[in-house]
Amino acid sequence: MNTVLIVAADEGDLIGAGGRLPWHLPEDFKRFRRLTTGHVVVAGRRTHESIVERLGHPLPGRITVVVTRRSDVRSHDTVIYQPDVESALAVARAVESFAGGDTVFVIGGAEIYVATLSGVDTVYLTRVHERHAGDVHLPAGWLDGFELVDKEQPEPRFTYLTYRRR
Repeated sequence: MNTVLIVAADEGDLIGAGGRLPWHLPEDFKRFRRLTTGHVVVAGRRTHESIVERLGHPLPGRITVVVTRRSDVRSHDTVIYQPDVESALAVARAVESFAGGDTVFVIGGAEIYVATLSGVDTVYLTRVHERHAGDVHLPAGWLDGFELVDKEQPEPRFTYLTYRRR
């Protein structure tokens, strides 16, 4: 089972501002949808809630396993709640395997990225070629242990980078 971390970060490894993305990149949204549709994704509660707020519903075509400490939530249809990252990954891998797939995507936020990074095989990073104001960064050295294996620049504002664990 492949575990893939998918993230967009600016030149300073900023990933969030006030619970939202600090930029709007429609092409990156399309890529995210293309890569993750048909797979199980793991998200923190705030990330999941921000997606539902923006779209009006959970991510279509995917099962989302949400990490939350809240006990007043119930799993339904395409959303499964789990109390910790380890449980969320175990459930996500089991569901993905049962569905005949072989890839689980970790989609954020920062705490979930950090907690899962040691078990990630691949990182899909959209590097935004700007510096933005915000309050959520990935930690220094977060890509240590990975090597760049692919690079694509669809437009000047950003580059798609693929890293694999060494």
